Amino acid sequence: MLSQNAQMLERFISVAMNTKYPSSPPSEEVVIYEANTLRMAVPVSDEEFNQVIKNLKASLMITMDTGAYIYDQNSDHQSWLPSRTAELDFYYWNRYKRFLEDIKGWNTRVTSNLDIVSTEIVDLLGDPQNNKPWQRRGLVLGDVQSGKTVNYTAICNKAADTGYKVIIVLAGMMENLRMQTQERLDKEFAGRLSKDLLRLKGNQQVRNVFDGVGKIDATKRISAFTSVISDFSSTVLNSNDLTLRNITEPALFVVKKNKSILRNLESWLLSNNADNNGMIDLPLLVIDDEADNASVNTKKEDKDPTAINAAIRSILKRFYQASYVGITATPFANIFINPETDNEMVGDDLFPRDFIYVLSPPTNYIGSDGIFGETPKYKESLEEIDTEEIDNFFPFNHKKDLEVDELPGSLYEALGYFLLLNAIRDLRGDITDHRSMLINVSRFTDVQVEIKNQIIIWLNQVKSDARNYSALSEKQAMEINSLRFLKQVWEKHKLESKSEIPWVTLQQKYLYKAIAPIEARAVNQKTGAASLDYYAHKEKGFRVIAIGGISLSRGLTLEGLGVSYFYRNSQMYDTLMQMGRWFGYRPNYDDIFKIWMAKDAIDWYGFITEASNELKSEISRMNKLNLTPRDFGLKVRQDPNSLIVTARNKMRSGTRVSRPIQVTGKLLETPRLKSKPQVLVANERAFKLFVAQLDIVGEKVTIDQNGQMWSGINRNHVIDLLRSFDTHPWHLAFQSRALADFIEKNSFLVEWDVFLPNGSGTDYHLNGANGIITVNREKRTITESDGMIKVSGTKVRVGSGGSTRAGLSKEEIEQVEDVFKKSNPGKRNVPDSAYLIENRRPLLILHVLESQQGGNPNPKIPDTIFALGIGLPGDGIVRTANYVVNQIELSNWMDSDDDEEDEDDI
Repeated sequence: MLSQNAQMLERFISVAMNTKYPSSPPSEEVVIYEANTLRMAVPVSDEEFNQVIKNLKASLMITMDTGAYIYDQNSDHQSWLPSRTAELDFYYWNRYKRFLEDIKGWNTRVTSNLDIVSTEIVDLLGDPQNNKPWQRRGLVLGDVQSGKTVNYTAICNKAADTGYKVIIVLAGMMENLRMQTQERLDKEFAGRLSKDLLRLKGNQQVRNVFDGVGKIDATKRISAFTSVISDFSSTVLNSNDLTLRNITEPALFVVKKNKSILRNLESWLLSNNADNNGMIDLPLLVIDDEADNASVNTKKEDKDPTAINAAIRSILKRFYQASYVGITATPFANIFINPETDNEMVGDDLFPRDFIYVLSPPTNYIGSDGIFGETPKYKESLEEIDTEEIDNFFPFNHKKDLEVDELPGSLYEALGYFLLLNAIRDLRGDITDHRSMLINVSRFTDVQVEIKNQIIIWLNQVKSDARNYSALSEKQAMEINSLRFLKQVWEKHKLESKSEIPWVTLQQKYLYKAIAPIEARAVNQKTGAASLDYYAHKEKGFRVIAIGGISLSRGLTLEGLGVSYFYRNSQMYDTLMQMGRWFGYRPNYDDIFKIWMAKDAIDWYGFITEASNELKSEISRMNKLNLTPRDFGLKVRQDPNSLIVTARNKMRSGTRVSRPIQVTGKLLETPRLKSKPQVLVANERAFKLFVAQLDIVGEKVTIDQNGQMWSGINRNHVIDLLRSFDTHPWHLAFQSRALADFIEKNSFLVEWDVFLPNGSGTDYHLNGANGIITVNREKRTITESDGMIKVSGTKVRVGSGGSTRAGLSKEEIEQVEDVFKKSNPGKRNVPDSAYLIENRRPLLILHVLESQQGGNPNPKIPDTIFALGIGLPGDGIVRTANYVVNQIELSNWMDSDDDEEDEDDI
């Protein structure tokens, strides 16, 4: 840990750099020069000075773009905040900005953009000085663990400055998450510790313990009606005679999404604050954190809404003026809300009809692109879990009575790595920083507790051995099993090069001190909120191995998360992305964090990353076209992948669902096939029959190392192939018969290009009308389970990126890439969809895949697999094919855990 002098020096240099370089980062040379100049006034050791420089180089170089948004321009809402800026004090915002810059070390470029973003969002809310009744609904979309809390904290501060009097933050469904949010808002909005505020009875004087922003300036204050130790309680408020009438400052409520608490809150608001009409005449802002969880009404439109959804809507309806802002990283469920839904008793539903705002994370954010994207910077952070090994311990569909007598070897390796990570972070001077390890392999609390008990036994043994033997020579220490095991993990992951010290130094000087404070905790409904109380360890830092399920999958921030061990099988986008607690910020340890994960999950995260990026790009595109949230909602509903997101709430009906699905302007592939031999044989026959006639029905235009090309193929041949080619019903993005019908009905899809790409595999010979057609097979990892063939290329893809360039001229390709890069600064990889430009021919890609199998070959997997890709040109018009999904058939392929978010850990 840096000394007081070193911390002071770091702040001085940071303030100086922010003042001198408000719009662009200073160079490294400038930072070092300024640091050496100021060091003369603040003496520090060379070691501490080097650490200060390292910290500053990381923080001062961070940048953050402003966001993009779409809004309903046809509403009565008018922009109001810019015109009123000069007359407003912005006391709360300026105080928060100073806290971020002076205390947390943020540079002014980031806080300036946060200022712009929060102003734009508050301006999209209702005007609190407009006395007419209004209701606003919006959605803020950010990345998982990217700092959404900072953004809505900035919104809270600005809302308080502009005249909002009641701010309700819905902080998830778990008490530990609510406590974490309350603690954060105490520090960065209210400015006072709330732990004791609501304990007092009668006329006892409330003690003000200032914290965070309150230590900067306590002239004004926010009234907290909830505390770290207490969710909303009308009994406590009534006993202290607290109402909204007897305060002049804004009121803050941080509450769980619990139907009883929300109903009690509404009852108290009405009985203590309503007028004769049963309405409250104070501007209300509701911020719904993790808005896709529990807030969305999952019942049929002709039924009463779910309790939590109804409670939120009813509270909003009790105020003459109310703004609702959903905050989420996974907006799929929110977009599926019917924008027309209304209920006389509880009011409008929560569809973000007025605006959708997409946040841009700072450049130091480690997100899905950095780990699972096409060119991931942190690819080395991923460690594959052997599925066969872990299935022997935690089968995917295990029950809550599963006995845990032993842990898999890969989990012990991950645990050993976490112990070593603690030692390296101590070595780097992060002594008081929190460190966490996540273990998420079961949703059942009883199983989680059994895992914890096994870990405690192992951990105690390692601690005992380190205490007794780590000071010995390396040779003597290696006779101890646990120390020898840790050295093996050290060597396997090449940690000597990252720590810059030899093993023996770490063993003797750092190991025991680093691992002695580590605890193992189960984190779920039964263990309660205290199981992850980082605040109680703020002086020395909390070092914890957290074992949990849903509690670790929703909103809860694991401070200093360095190691994750994740083995879950949900295939819902929103569930999987929310489980990604490893996204976020890794200051001073981004080179050593690790994620253990099954290969299937890695592929899925890659696929979801691409889908999420497309979603955000669509917001930017729709912004330029002046389209509205309703248009965006329609487009998302027409994405075949989005069906998977909402399937869990339709499974119960068992009916066939007909949906218009957008098919133009995107590449559709067949990475999931049925493994039945007769189906694979039929697909092969259809594939080869189609190839055999290409030389007759089309013109061969290209033969090069990339593949072979035919043009002018009549659509009837493509239609015949599609109607004969069977794919797995689970993969909703490619329904061959629906696509065949669509092609048949659309005149712009008459003539086709057909591309047969070469891979890096061995030769394969196909019969052609003019002789043998030879192609190099594309190597792909192929797996099979439960009747499904999985082509497990990255992002659940069949082909390699850029295959849709086939059929375009060199000039057209250059133009596409130039337009895309100008519209998407900072993005290096051009997606396949970008090449599907207007006026090009539709493209059929024929894939001949060479099966790559690890371990014992599966006899159900042929050596050669045949797959398809289709690219239909986009012309700016949303064109749809009518997909018919048989929910009964689909439900047979869905995993049992996919419904897990409808219930708590059990």
